[in-house]
Amino acid sequence: MLARDFISNKLIPLKSNDSVQMALELMNEMNVAYLPVVDKEKVMAYVSVGEIMDVKPKSKKLEGLISSHPAARIVESQHLFEVIRLFALIPSTVVAVVDAEDNFVGIISAKELIRQMAHFSGFLEAGGILSLNIGIRDYSLAEIARLVEYNNAKILSVHLQAIEERRRILVHLKLNTTDLKSLVATFERYNYQVVASYSNDEDNGDLKDRYNLLMRYLDT
Repeated sequence: MLARDFISNKLIPLKSNDSVQMALELMNEMNVAYLPVVDKEKVMAYVSVGEIMDVKPKSKKLEGLISSHPAARIVESQHLFEVIRLFALIPSTVVAVVDAEDNFVGIISAKELIRQMAHFSGFLEAGGILSLNIGIRDYSLAEIARLVEYNNAKILSVHLQAIEERRRILVHLKLNTTDLKSLVATFERYNYQVVASYSNDEDNGDLKDRYNLLMRYLDT
């Protein structure tokens, strides 16, 4: 789950001496809206289709469009969570990966990252979802897992969402079953606040539809 594990084998960087026309053609060919510009193995900047589409003449070199601000990058040994945090802070849909000496080693695509995360987090697996509102001090994944397994179910993935003003968290559970009635009853019997549940095939189909819409959005 390190940054190097998510490097795309389909994306290559632009070079500072590439023309605007070449950059547009490469981004169109690779179906991305952003690409990093690399010079002598160093990440210089990012360019987007929107920024260079109207640049004239198209023979103009990218080096003349590069800003002096440091370009975002992630070190190949950093954890996946740091990659996600960086994507949340930058407008680009790709991020450059560098080694310990700050030399370019590859590109991570947000679209490919989401697709991989969806598979290993169980997002696309059939099953229901429960959301619990729990006080931070009362949160125990071991206890939650015990109650789930008591009902002959398994947790496929867990996502936490902080509710800062109340010092509480939302715990979203993806489960391997769509029959959630007994689970809801069990949690409520143990004084857990169940705030939402999604249990039928239509709900899962809707989640997949939203996932596919997100993928199509990232293609633009």
